[in-house]
Amino acid sequence: MSSVSKRYYSSARLLFGSLLLILLLFILLSLLFYHRLHQAQQIVSDVAERAVPAVLEASQVHDKVKELNLQSELLRNAVSQAARARASQQIRQIIVQISSLDHQQYVQHQYQQQRLQLIADEARSLDMLIAERLVLQQQSRRWLDTLSQLQQQSLQLNASQPWLLHYSGLLRDITALYSIDRLYNLRQSRTELNKALASNKEILKQLRSTEQPAADVLYQQLLDALFAERGILALLDAELTNIARATGKANFLRSLVTDYASETELNAYQSAASLMKLSQQSSDSLARQNQLSAALALTAILLLLLIMFHTQKRVIKRLKLLNMKVLAGSDFVEDDLLFSSNDEIAEIARSFTQYRDTVRAQQTALERQSLTDGLTGIANRRHFDTHLQSTVAMAKRIKQPLAIILLDVDHFKAYNDSYGHLAGDDTLKAIANTMATTLQRQVDLVARYGGEEFACILPNTSPEQALIMAE
Repeated sequence: MSSVSKRYYSSARLLFGSLLLILLLFILLSLLFYHRLHQAQQIVSDVAERAVPAVLEASQVHDKVKELNLQSELLRNAVSQAARARASQQIRQIIVQISSLDHQQYVQHQYQQQRLQLIADEARSLDMLIAERLVLQQQSRRWLDTLSQLQQQSLQLNASQPWLLHYSGLLRDITALYSIDRLYNLRQSRTELNKALASNKEILKQLRSTEQPAADVLYQQLLDALFAERGILALLDAELTNIARATGKANFLRSLVTDYASETELNAYQSAASLMKLSQQSSDSLARQNQLSAALALTAILLLLLIMFHTQKRVIKRLKLLNMKVLAGSDFVEDDLLFSSNDEIAEIARSFTQYRDTVRAQQTALERQSLTDGLTGIANRRHFDTHLQSTVAMAKRIKQPLAIILLDVDHFKAYNDSYGHLAGDDTLKAIANTMATTLQRQVDLVARYGGEEFACILPNTSPEQALIMAE
């Protein structure tokens, strides 16, 4: 082929650059369309999911707040564990229902979520206080049975009338402690009760010696009921302290819930106002994007048409021609359509030419190697068998004699063992050279049949001539 003087340019780069430009345009268009759709979707979503629902759900939150306050009061005033558990469960359910509105804007703020979590924590604390109060009440009420038993035992004791009246009065005063609802009054009553207990000691001294041991036992049991670590006074003191703490906790919980409701209503109003402003801004932006999108789409379509025309004329048509010539095994010429442009397709055509020449040369060399013995340089067993079949067929067809000479080197193994393999190889080469030199006709074939065995194919040779040749 003649040398190429045309300036080289890359069709692949040109095509890739054009496609990349179109891709960038379409990406830009896609981004614009996505942005437009996103804005439109945002407006519709805000109207459908924030503006109108925000007002409605703010009202729902307000109703839940009222219900939450009611359940908080029921929890604070619970008189049994069942009532406490029921009110506590209702509070948890209401908080979960309020939290389920988390997807709306007015409860999306982290501050609001923290406030809701604080309400839940305070509700749990109040529930624990009420549970503790009920346990204290249950324990303190058990002492009433003890006081009743002491009353019965004192009546059965045949003691003097003054001691019996005084002891019954002590029991009555102790029972009255259960009606006290202020810690200050309880502690004041405790002081008065201590004075009455001191008076009871003096009355005990006036009893007969037979009455005094039993009266002492009753008096000591009364002291144990009052002043034990978990006695009446300790339990009532803890109960009133618990009630005060629960009242403060309930008031604080009510204020938290009320503040939360006010903040949700304010956030709903702010959300609606910001939505109106965003809608106006989005409308102006969409109008500008429509103009830009139309210009970009027209540019991309024109560029795509140019690329399709160039690809059909300069790429697809030449590739079809190249494929046809490759399949047909035709030669490429420099003035062909394949070389009209000095690009990758022209380079491929030249490469196919070089590849074809190389393959042909390699095939010739491989065929020669496959039919030649590597040591002696004469034909090998494969070549001999193939040539024998064709020669026999030819001799039968033209009715000519055919002679075959088989030669076996005697004592070659002993020679090889004595003088070495290299000497044996040299001997085989010399024998092959002698046979090839002796048989000089082009139609004759000398081959190494195997090991130290050689064979000759002599077309158009009679047995007598073959014998002479063999000798």
